Amino acid sequence: MQKISPLRSSIEAFNKFKALRANKANKTEKTQENQTNPFGITFKGTVIQMDVFEKTDKAEKATSPSLKERIQNTGKLLASAWVGTINKFSSLKTNAIAFGNKIKDNTIAAAKKIRDIGNTKVEFDVFKYNVSRLQNQPVSELRTMLSNELQGVSNE
Repeated sequence: MQKISPLRSSIEAFNKFKALRANKANKTEKTQENQTNPFGITFKGTVIQMDVFEKTDKAEKATSPSLKERIQNTGKLLASAWVGTINKFSSLKTNAIAFGNKIKDNTIAAAKKIRDIGNTKVEFDVFKYNVSRLQNQPVSELRTMLSNELQGVSNE
């Protein structure tokens, strides 16, 4: 068996690819020569065979378009511009409504959070449960303090 080096195998693969590419290019040139499309526009690998913007039964005119045709073309252009403008305003309106709803939701969430923060009870009595202080108090006072704390926890 002959050992194939990576360089030799890559050159062979490249030559095969080049040959396939040349065959494919020859096939597309032959198909395009048969078409009457002056622009040579392709769509997903197939050549467009007719002009999609003009009627196929209309004869080519060497003269400039008549006044009626120019007015029709201008009307089509204006209608297209109008539809584009309506679509743009519609998308702007949709985006503005979505933005307003997002602001409303964020404001409501912030108000709820502020209300929750306002309802929390904050104590800064650091020495309330100091161990040395609790050791010096009588058991009856400790019992009432514990019951008060437990009631406070159950109420929340």
